[in-house]
Amino acid sequence: MPSPCRLLPLAALLLLLAGSAAAGRPLSPQPENLGPSAEPNVTAQDGLHPFLQRVGAAAAAAGEGVAASAGAAAAAAALPTPSWLPAGTFSGDGTAFSEAVPGTGAGFACSFRYLNPYFSTHFAAINKPMWDEGAACGRCITAWCVDDRCQVQGKRVTVMVTDLCPECKEGDVDFSIPVYREITGMWPHRLRVQWEWSDCSAMIDGDILLTPKDGINPQWQAFYFANTKYPLKSVRLNGMELQRSEFQFWVHPAPLSKPATFEFEAVNGAKVSATVDDPLRNQTLPVNFQ
Repeated sequence: MPSPCRLLPLAALLLLLAGSAAAGRPLSPQPENLGPSAEPNVTAQDGLHPFLQRVGAAAAAAGEGVAASAGAAAAAAALPTPSWLPAGTFSGDGTAFSEAVPGTGAGFACSFRYLNPYFSTHFAAINKPMWDEGAACGRCITAWCVDDRCQVQGKRVTVMVTDLCPECKEGDVDFSIPVYREITGMWPHRLRVQWEWSDCSAMIDGDILLTPKDGINPQWQAFYFANTKYPLKSVRLNGMELQRSEFQFWVHPAPLSKPATFEFEAVNGAKVSATVDDPLRNQTLPVNFQ
């Protein structure tokens, strides 16, 4: 009598493979002697951000803005590395760990509560040595395959760092599955890639999004910020500098007075500010860097 495994339909087998891929990092083949590593403990958002409800989910479903962002990505890839980013070309293993996400990176180490339609697909996890205690979050890289086995050669694709790959060595990048297939032409594997840090500010529009962290109290509050055109260097609340967590929530360990004024400084020195009546609710701040 044939083995039940031999009777498993192809579609069911593919579903099993997809389930394995979605179960968590790592999906790509791993080098020997590397055990599983725990992901950073990040707090999931309760419900969708209002901005996601109004704009992000609809845009992601319709695919609006993706083509424009792809064009901006191609333009960004041709520009020199700005002075606020590390210069040079890096090499390492390219792997993959996640399908596209529905407009939010809340489940990743960088904890971004909103990702625009392009970066909901085009994202990556950076290796621990280049994680820079979370300062790599929101930076972008432009990557291409240099492995002889790649079916696609030399295609440069820009992605945003939204996660940490704890088991990756310096130079390695763990991509979304759509990006991996775009730059290699192959199902996730372990292939050599090269990449550079790049400025993706032209691919981000709209306003900064504010999401309070759960667990706040009158003496301690923390906030997530998303959709900033440049990575944040510092945030001040009513004149007090906030403490940045490695996982991108900003802590205000003091009583909070209202209204509240947030002052943002980007890594390139740009500054903006916004005043809100109630900082303890999800909201869009009507500012962003230029």
